[in-house]
Parts: sequence; structure tokens; C-alpha cells
Amino acid sequence: MMDSHIDQRFKRTWDFFLANAGGLLLGSLVVLIGWLVVIPGPWFTLNLLQEALECARTGRHVRWQAAFDRRGNFLKSWGLTLAMGIPIAIGYMLLIVPGVLLSLYWFHAPMLAADGRNTFDALAESGRIFRRRNDWAGYFLNWLVPVVLAGVAGIAVFAIVLTLPLTLAYLVFCYTDETSQVPLTLPKREVVV
Repeated sequence: MMDSHIDQRFKRTWDFFLANAGGLLLGSLVVLIGWLVVIPGPWFTLNLLQEALECARTGRHVRWQAAFDRRGNFLKSWGLTLAMGIPIAIGYMLLIVPGVLLSLYWFHAPMLAADGRNTFDALAESGRIFRRRNDWAGYFLNWLVPVVLAGVAGIAVFAIVLTLPLTLAYLVFCYTDETSQVPLTLPKREVVV
């Protein structure tokens, strides 16, 4: 399961960021511009997340153009944004605790979607990963790192250009560490002859 060695994971995140700083920073600017326009925001984010995941696995450098190159992710990105965003927003409005619980429950859903799952499979598998956890404190602390990075970006708005790629890279390493030790439940596929 995902260990609680946050310092080592963050060091790997920082090393990945330094090795891919140009691509990640330019890709993050594309993502931020996409969110200013609203419509392409989730799509650009999922594309860059998918690119970071592929680059972390293969060792190649991040291409910033991948933030807008992958046309097949548009509907999936909006489906995930709405399927997660609305319940989590309602949960935060209900005294914060339900929102935190849903955020923890779906912590890996964006990464699972970036790894090729459809929206509902990603949400379901993220829930299964959460329920299999034995180390709740480690899981919570790993979730807290992106929350702190988002808080830093909220305090100093210009810092979002740096915190967004760090958050994406940290999510990649949390996901790869978690899924390398736990077998994922693959969706059942029908074979049509």
C-alpha cells in the first residue's frame, strides 16, 4: 500500500519537476489559460496529468503540447469533473467533513482516468483502493500535500504556476506507488464475436 514516506515521494516529485520543468511549466500555463476560458480547463488538466503519468513510467521528457493534443479525453475529463466536483462541493458545504471524506475516497480517480479508465470505473476503483487501506494516517497525509499546495496557490496566486505541476507530479507518484503494490480490479469486458 501507499507508504507514508512523504519526504521521499516529494523528493522524487521535485526531481521529476526539475527534469521536466520546461514542459511542466508551459503545460501548466496552458492548463491555467484553459481554466480561465472554462470549457477546455478539465480537458487540458487531464491531458497534462496523462502526459506526466506516461513520462514518469517511461522516463521521457514531458511535452507541454500534450496539454491540448489528446482530443479523446474531452468528454472523459468533463464527466470526471462533474461526477467528482458536484458531490465534493456539496460535501464541503455540509460542514467540510463529508467533502474531505469524498476527496479521500476519490483521491486516485483522476489518475485512474488518466490511466485509461472511464469515469465511473475510475471512481469505483478509487473507492476500492481507499477501502483496502490499512494505513489511514499515511493516506491522509499524502492527500494533504496537494491540499497544502493548493492553499499556497490560493494565498499567492502567482504561485499556482509552480504548485500545479508539483501537484500533478505528486499525484502521479502517489498513484504509481499505490498501484504497484495493489492489484487493480480491471473492468469486465464483453467479447463480441
